[in-house]
Amino acid sequence: MALASLKTNFCIIFAGYLAAIHVGKLSAGLPILQQEIGLSLTQAGLALSLVQAAGMCFALSLGGLSQYFGLKRCLTLGLVILGCASMGSLWINDLYSLFIFRFIEGIGFLFITLCAPALLKQLSTPESLNLKMGLWGSYMGLGVGLALLFIPFLLEFWSWQQIWNMLGLSCLLLAAVVYLQLPPINKIQNSSFPLFIKLLRTTLSHPPVLILALIFACYTSQWLTVIGFLPILYLDEQISLKVAGTLTALVSVSNILGTFASGFLLHRGLAPARLISIGFILMVMMCWLAFSTYFNLSFGLKYLAIMVFSILGGFIPTTIFAISLHYAPQPNATATSIGLVLQVSAFAQLTVPPLTAALISYTQLWSMIAWVSTILSVLGLILTIQLFQRYPYKI
Repeated sequence: MALASLKTNFCIIFAGYLAAIHVGKLSAGLPILQQEIGLSLTQAGLALSLVQAAGMCFALSLGGLSQYFGLKRCLTLGLVILGCASMGSLWINDLYSLFIFRFIEGIGFLFITLCAPALLKQLSTPESLNLKMGLWGSYMGLGVGLALLFIPFLLEFWSWQQIWNMLGLSCLLLAAVVYLQLPPINKIQNSSFPLFIKLLRTTLSHPPVLILALIFACYTSQWLTVIGFLPILYLDEQISLKVAGTLTALVSVSNILGTFASGFLLHRGLAPARLISIGFILMVMMCWLAFSTYFNLSFGLKYLAIMVFSILGGFIPTTIFAISLHYAPQPNATATSIGLVLQVSAFAQLTVPPLTAALISYTQLWSMIAWVSTILSVLGLILTIQLFQRYPYKI
C-alpha cells in the first residue's frame, strides 16, 4: 500500500516537473528561435510568457470544472494537450504559429498545475501534506532548470523541433501512466451549472484567496523575468550558449533548495508569514546586487546573488500552495482556489516579462530588472502583512 501511494504521488509531482520543462524549453532555445523566426527581445518576452495566457483567461473556471469532471481525468487531459501541442512544433515556421502552439501548451500546463495540488491534498494525510507541498513547490524551478541545463547540449545533435517532439511524446506516455496508476478520485456529486457558478462566486468573494493570488503573482512574475532573460544577458557578456544555458539552469534548479526547505520548516511549525517575508526581502536585495549599476561586483559575485535570489525565493511558492489549501472557502473549492491563485499569477507572468523587456530595450539598462523586483517585492510584503493581520493562519 505504501509503495502504491509513493508511485501515485511521484506520478502527480513528476507531471508538474514535465509541465515546467515545457515552460523552460523556449527560454533554452530563444537564441536559435531569434535567428530562425526573427524574434525581437520584446517578442521573445511575450513568447516566453504566452504559455501563461490560458491561465490568465481560464484558470478559475477550469479549476471549477476539474472538480466536477474529476481531477484525475483533467490531469490526464492536461498531459495529452501539452504533449500534442509540443509535437505540433513541426508546423511552427513563423511568429504567429509559435504563439498559437504556446497558447495551447498553456491550456495543458494549466490543467496539470490546477489538478496536481488538489490531488495531493486528497491523497495525503495532514501530517505529510506540507512535505509533499515542498516537493510540488519545486516543480517550476526544477523543470525549467532541467530544460535550461540539457536542451543546449541536445541542440548540438537535434533540432529544436525534434527535442520538442520528444518532450511531447513524454507527456503522452506519462498521461497513460497517470490514467493507470492513480486511483479513482470522487468528483462532486449532483453537479449543475448553478452550483458551478456558486462555487466560482464563493471563491471570488473570499478575500484571503485573492490576496494569496496577488502575493504569488508578485513572486512568479519576477522569478520568471529574471530566469527567462539570463541566457540572453549572459550571451551579451560574450558567454557561449552552452555555458549560458548551464549557468541559468543551475540558478533555476537551486530554487528547489528553498522549496524543499520551506516545506520542512512549515512541517516544523515556522510561521508562513515569516517565510514569505524572508523570500521577498532577499529577492529584492539580490536583484540590486546582481543588476544594479551602483555596485561594481565581479561576475562571480553577481552570479552568487542570483543563486541566492532563486534559492530563498523558493520559500514563497511552497508556502503559498500549502496555505491556499487551508484558506479555501470550502472543501470542494480547493481547485478553484488554486485556479484563482494561478489566474492572477498568469496575468502577471504574461505581462511583466515583455514590459520589462520593453524597459530594457528603451533604456539599454539591465538594471531595470532590479527596479521591477523592488516594486513587486514591496507590494508582496504589504499584501503578506495584510493577509496575516486580517486572517490569522491557524493550523
